[in-house]
Amino acid sequence: MQKKNKGMKIYKQRKKGAERQSQMVSVLGTCAVMLGVGIFGYYVVAKPIWEIMTDKGDDDYSQSVDVSSTAQTTTQEVSQTEATQTKTTTVSSEKVTTTAPAETTQTTTQATTTTAPVTQAPVSNEKSTGGCYFISADDMAGADSLSQALNRVKEYKYAVVPLKVTGGKLLYASGIESANLSGAVSSGMTLSEIVDAIKKCGMEPAAEISTIADSIYPATYKKSAYQFADGVTGEWLDNKSESGGKPWMSPFADLTKSYLSDIIGEISSAGIKKIICTDTYFPAFRDKDIGYIGDIVKPETRYSGLCELINHLSDKAESNGASLMLEVSASDVINSSSEVFKPESYGDMYAVVNINMNDFGSQSISDIMAKIKSKSGSMQIVPCISGSSSGSLSSVIESLEKLGYDYYMVK
Repeated sequence: MQKKNKGMKIYKQRKKGAERQSQMVSVLGTCAVMLGVGIFGYYVVAKPIWEIMTDKGDDDYSQSVDVSSTAQTTTQEVSQTEATQTKTTTVSSEKVTTTAPAETTQTTTQATTTTAPVTQAPVSNEKSTGGCYFISADDMAGADSLSQALNRVKEYKYAVVPLKVTGGKLLYASGIESANLSGAVSSGMTLSEIVDAIKKCGMEPAAEISTIADSIYPATYKKSAYQFADGVTGEWLDNKSESGGKPWMSPFADLTKSYLSDIIGEISSAGIKKIICTDTYFPAFRDKDIGYIGDIVKPETRYSGLCELINHLSDKAESNGASLMLEVSASDVINSSSEVFKPESYGDMYAVVNINMNDFGSQSISDIMAKIKSKSGSMQIVPCISGSSSGSLSSVIESLEKLGYDYYMVK
């Protein structure tokens, strides 16, 4: 029995020694694994991350994004490993946070620089001359004559068609009821036909309208004419009725503003986005006429009525996605004799300045433009040339382009 008990005791001691040996092996194995993870983390993860982040190649931004993702994964995998590994991961994360915004900005700037030429590419398709040509009222007699006139000037970018001419006639089939009732409509061509004919020739449409040099509309709609101040006599005529006197459209009348606004709206809705207003002036009032009509036409202040009308029509054009330009004579601008040309009233509106070269003798176009510009304030000037032969016209246009006026008109 003693031998048996002794044997049992020896058996128990051997079992306990085996357990200790197993525990030691487990501890050593764990240490080996942790050491392996540490070496693996340093050479496979941390070191490559550091090398990537310190690399200043062309792909900084995309690399920084990958590092951020990798750093997060690495942190999760080694969160229970030695402090050295944790410290390495923390440094990498801080590097990503610091450099990513700067790299993003740099990449964005480079992208903008690369794509800018693509945005400007359509400009190369524009016609090299770029000017506007005025079609005459005679050429608006019908579709055939308009087409022939357009084919003669196809090298220009815009064709300017007169749709309301001096006196009040409309050279298109207007749908405005009051225009038809007054007898102002004198053409069967629709705006759609006119626009299509212009575009068929490879040009863009623009329009010219006479504003208040109109005696047709106020003959029927008398409240659009100048009225006698006494409120009894009625509309003012520019001569005795038995001598052919006629009424004039008044810029002060609400009916005038309404009618012209309707015309602007009709034209711009048809796809004509550049509208030139001309004939915005007062009739040659005599002193007694001013007495008849009253203070609204006193020379000192009446210009405000013209300016207010132009701004009203400009607002109407802009509401339809079009732009309005004011047409004036170069001589009137230079001599400060135009009542409607008050640059301080219009801001940066375009002014089409008619330059009849015959009126300026041997003066160069550069001298003429310098004089005009000195009187134009903030208004933008579009030179409109007339009175030149084909040879001299080419020279004038070339000079204008050298002066920076790549937008010009020809009559």
